[in-house]
Amino acid sequence: MRSYYAHLETTAGSSAASKAISSKPVFRSSAIFPMIKSPGIHSRILFMGYWILKRNIKEIAAVINLRSADGKLISRSNLLIQEAKTYRVELDDQLANAGLSLDTPFIGSLEIEFYSTVNLFFPYPATVVNYYGDHFSSVVHTAQRTYNDFEDMRNNSTTKVPESGFNIYADENQEPFFGMVNGGEELPQTQLKMIFYNESKEILEHELDLGVAKPYQTRIVYPAREVPELREFLKNKVGAAKIQFDLKWVFPSLLVGNIHHTLPAITITHTYYDCSAATSESDYWRQSEPQWYPASLMVPVTISGEHFTNIYFYPIYSPSEFPIDMELYNAQGKLLGSKQNLLLIKSPGGEYYQLPVKDIAKELNIPLETTLAARIIAREKNGKRIPSRIKMGLDMGYKLEHMPCNICTNLQPFNPPLDTKPKSFKWSPILADQPGSTFWVMNSAPNIEYQKIDTVQLTFFREKDAAMIERNVIVQAHGFVVIDVNHDEELMEFFGGEVGWVTVVTTNPYTTTWYFTKNESGVVGGDHGF
Repeated sequence: MRSYYAHLETTAGSSAASKAISSKPVFRSSAIFPMIKSPGIHSRILFMGYWILKRNIKEIAAVINLRSADGKLISRSNLLIQEAKTYRVELDDQLANAGLSLDTPFIGSLEIEFYSTVNLFFPYPATVVNYYGDHFSSVVHTAQRTYNDFEDMRNNSTTKVPESGFNIYADENQEPFFGMVNGGEELPQTQLKMIFYNESKEILEHELDLGVAKPYQTRIVYPAREVPELREFLKNKVGAAKIQFDLKWVFPSLLVGNIHHTLPAITITHTYYDCSAATSESDYWRQSEPQWYPASLMVPVTISGEHFTNIYFYPIYSPSEFPIDMELYNAQGKLLGSKQNLLLIKSPGGEYYQLPVKDIAKELNIPLETTLAARIIAREKNGKRIPSRIKMGLDMGYKLEHMPCNICTNLQPFNPPLDTKPKSFKWSPILADQPGSTFWVMNSAPNIEYQKIDTVQLTFFREKDAAMIERNVIVQAHGFVVIDVNHDEELMEFFGGEVGWVTVVTTNPYTTTWYFTKNESGVVGGDHGF
């Protein structure tokens, strides 16, 4: 784990960005994902040629490596990226290239490496893995990557901590899983330590001997099969987990999720650092200033009919106590209601916290037949600084209580130097080949009296060529815009039934983007944009 301040040093537009000029250049970025193929379940990687727009890099070379579950390389191909358009790497195509049957289930990994002769700045590429089928579509951005060199590994492994920050379910139809891909070095002995949390604030611990981890080996661990009492422990309710494991030469953020066997369907997210033992100066954000909240985040909310939205906080924060407030807004940025001190988060602790937004809206007499935005605010208690990392889970669901998306995202700490940026560049997939596809743009910030109206330029890209569609939208302060992709005739004709991407040029560096799919089976997939 590296500190949040160290992360900011590699992020353009931060107050520490100038330090990145003298840092070691990055000529390779990579992502490695577990790949799953079984009846009703397909896998693919999605990305766009954003380097051409964001960095003015004219050419990127990509190498695509398909490996079996035991880490054996079974296919390698390459791709030249010279256009700012949509790219898609289907597992089925890679299996066909390897001469393997598409009728046989497959577990393995797909690694994509991007190379440039111009500094890429960031070794994490903006790629997305998409598991999909007739009954679902679920996405998450890059989690694991193989390190570029020893310095890269050292800088990102200053401390070894467990991973957490995700929800689990276990009943007769579904179970959680952890996807683990090792790096290029064998480990002779590996252990998996698991801690589970339930709604009753109880804790269940279990250790599992995983034996040898071969180079690039992929493991899918199903904890409910290893811990028979887990189903009874969770009591048919949502739970959380914390896991510690051994991997080598690979970034340890894992792809995790839940599998519904009857449909079938998968929902996925990624793990995040357990910072509960992190107490250095850099593990806490700067003291707040009078015109700023210490941290906040605007998130989408759907609560009409059978829709629900829940927000989760996990037992992973640096030792601290801080209250959480919520404000609810409509699309025009009108404040509909607010509640202070909804939670007092205490860390370390043995529990996770849940905010059911539908219940909160009912208490505030806010009509449920509407689409909303929730502004989540973290405040200081007794003048003590908040943790620099406050990760939360955003669940948006429909019909099926246990199959929402579970987006891992971060409250945005106030950072006044960001206000000096004249514009900000964001980008996101558009899953136009999936039902219930929506794209959200939200305009908010940690400013206590935020009033800035944002003029946003949207540019849509497709797969078959470099054609574009441009639109300008006005987003009110604390307001949002939702594009219902499947009912947007211009976009559907443009995308032609395939995945697209959108870039967002905004005058607000705190602007957030989100994208979702909703299947009539009741499964919701989604993630935040880049």
